[in-house]
Amino acid sequence: MRKKLPDAEELAQRIHNFFDGYYLIGARKDKEAFFALEEEDLKKYPVAICGVFLNHVMDGDLDKAWKDVQFFEDGSFHNIALKLVHPQTSLTDFIKLVNLMKERKMPVHSLVLSAGRPFLLNGVSDFTRLGPFLEKKKDLFIEDLKYIYDDSAAESIYELCLAEYYYYQNRLTDAEVTLTKTIERFDMNSERRFLFVALYLQSKVLIASGKIKEAGMFIPNIKNFVKEEGVQEFSDNIDAAEAFFALYDGNFDIVAKWFDDKAPNEYSDFNMLDLYRYMMKIRCYIIYKKYTAVIALVERLRPLLIAGHREMDLCELDILLSISFFRSGETPLALEAIERALKFVKRHGYYRLIADEGYAVLSVLVAYSKEKGRTPFIKSLTVMTRKMSVDHPKYLCNPLNKESKFTVMEVTILTMLEQGKTIEQMAGFFFISISAIKFHLKKIYRKLDAISAHQAVWEARRLGII
Repeated sequence: MRKKLPDAEELAQRIHNFFDGYYLIGARKDKEAFFALEEEDLKKYPVAICGVFLNHVMDGDLDKAWKDVQFFEDGSFHNIALKLVHPQTSLTDFIKLVNLMKERKMPVHSLVLSAGRPFLLNGVSDFTRLGPFLEKKKDLFIEDLKYIYDDSAAESIYELCLAEYYYYQNRLTDAEVTLTKTIERFDMNSERRFLFVALYLQSKVLIASGKIKEAGMFIPNIKNFVKEEGVQEFSDNIDAAEAFFALYDGNFDIVAKWFDDKAPNEYSDFNMLDLYRYMMKIRCYIIYKKYTAVIALVERLRPLLIAGHREMDLCELDILLSISFFRSGETPLALEAIERALKFVKRHGYYRLIADEGYAVLSVLVAYSKEKGRTPFIKSLTVMTRKMSVDHPKYLCNPLNKESKFTVMEVTILTMLEQGKTIEQMAGFFFISISAIKFHLKKIYRKLDAISAHQAVWEARRLGII
């Protein structure tokens, strides 16, 4: 028997209780009920249109979402509130709308801006371009934050935004110092949902600093936080974050389990609230060599991100796409994609977007440098990226197939290659012919997807074989 859908009155009440625990994920679960509402229902309970609007935004159907906005009289509270969270609202218009609500003394406390991504500056809307103004206009930012969020949390939220800006600028020490005091404040503050954002960013800073073990400690803390606070608009990102961090540690069991059991299905209920999880799924497609699937998902996301002015996400898409093209042997397409990404990186200082992909994107950068020239900008990015390659050699490498077991002899040959031994010396060591050693080397190269002794040694090191 089909479950009875909640009526318009009940849905309107749930929207009224939005900030008491309903959240975006709740509105998503009620998608069928919201879309089943008749025009008469909406006229009687107009606030229910907010749930319809939210689901149109999550579907990526932004034109329908704009029509939902127009359901309310221009300049009314709900009209302005929906415009504030509509992805196509520009930064300039967003600021104007906030000021308009301040002038009219309309309540906006606890406006959700961090959904979809575990960040504040790149959540519902892309505010990353405001980064350079954070340090210059501290008082102005805090004043606006007091209006959008709880007064007592405004300064801490400002510092969290500042730490995020520092991180992307590769100012890791500044980011870590700022985050340390911010996390302590959020832990005691009523706005504890920002603690999730702070802990996630802290983990990213630690990984970038080569402290993968310390970063791993934050996952249990985050999970405990979610258990205490209940399901929230970004709760589905927790497992994706754990899988993401596992990539840096080469823990493919965690990655595989997430991919098999918890990765979003872009072919069923496509949801822009799952943007972070889609980015993680693209990375899984890369390590499993599903390059066609990478292209399909990237191109499904691209028009929606363009419509929403989300430059950082578009930049990340092109970085991942360039890695996919490069690994599939489509070097010209890889260089086109990385060139698009580099324009955003240079313009806005998104340095960590490149650097965090480590060895996976380093090869693309090297190829790009050979064709376009090694400018000081590319040189600087290469240095950052190379450090990540050294600190986290297992990140985004292809996991070995279960049948790709290495024999004691093959491990010994790899160790001797690492030591610089020649084929003749290895043949003498094993008392076998040179052709036999070459046969073993071919098997090793095939298992490691390598084309040279140097690459085989590098891949074996990354996978922990030697």
